[in-house]
Amino acid sequence: MTKTEGRIGVFEMLFESDFHKDMLPAELYNRAVRVRGAAASKFSDELYGVCTENLTEIDKAVEEVSENWKLSRMNCVTRAVLRTAAGELLYMDTPPKVAINEAVEISKIYNDERGTAFVNGVLNKLARRAGRIADE
Repeated sequence: MTKTEGRIGVFEMLFESDFHKDMLPAELYNRAVRVRGAAASKFSDELYGVCTENLTEIDKAVEEVSENWKLSRMNCVTRAVLRTAAGELLYMDTPPKVAINEAVEISKIYNDERGTAFVNGVLNKLARRAGRIADE
């Protein structure tokens, strides 16, 4: 499994968690692996753990840079892409440009143009605020 495939898997699980709020992250992960026959990787395990363990902080950070947008107003795809990438940006050593580019590419598959532009803008602001990329 490539890291890109791992990110997509984590995105899909976070997307699905919006519809299965009664399931614990570990239950959702095991269900996703069972249903999709997906092979887990060390990277996807780590990213999913980071995102679920820090979801409250991730959501707060995303909302702070989203300018007049609450997560509850965002569509499920945008929300899941942002959560996946924000987890990677804030809690992992992935170069920020890689995390942002991967999120934009995932958004292009599952989202429309406006949603993808929004994801790009929010993640760039988040990376700047976190000191991961320099201000322009």
